[in-house]
Amino acid sequence: MIFKRVRSDLFRCSGKIDYKSFCFRLLFDKGFKFIFFFRYSSKFKRTTPLGFILYFFYKRYSVKYGFQIPTSVVVGPGLSLPHFGGIVINSKAKIGSNCNILQGVTIGNVKNGKKKGTPVIGNNVFLGPNAVIVGGISVGNNVLVSGNSFITENVPDNSLVFGNPARILVKDFPSLPYLHNSIQI
Repeated sequence: MIFKRVRSDLFRCSGKIDYKSFCFRLLFDKGFKFIFFFRYSSKFKRTTPLGFILYFFYKRYSVKYGFQIPTSVVVGPGLSLPHFGGIVINSKAKIGSNCNILQGVTIGNVKNGKKKGTPVIGNNVFLGPNAVIVGGISVGNNVLVSGNSFITENVPDNSLVFGNPARILVKDFPSLPYLHNSIQI
């Protein structure tokens, strides 16, 4: 299961799945390097020697590249982090397959009130730079969230979201041109 997710992540980053691409991405692609150690450190317990080593590298790259994504976050296959820096995701968030998350994105919770909870992000979602998604809301499938958007309401499938406060335009597959090397779900 975890191996298939890493293969999907590799395909999203490089467009191919082979040993040479894997080695190159693991050495030079900051986003893939973090995703690799994120996936494996969430699978192995820190009490084992291998789990401790994986968790060490996960924490190291988390701090070095600015990815605050706890290992408890549920992330589907095909995650892409093409730019590093300032990504903060709540530990109870759920993210679907084929998602791109750019720099500065925050996915956070609300502790009380009508919107209490943590967001659920669907499949084939593109989160632009500095987008903020907070509260117990859901972002549907095939959604494009433009940069600097602030979302506190549910977003239906096939939507384009922009602005602060967020405005929603229903449009057929707006995220499709931005999701390169998508995997079949």
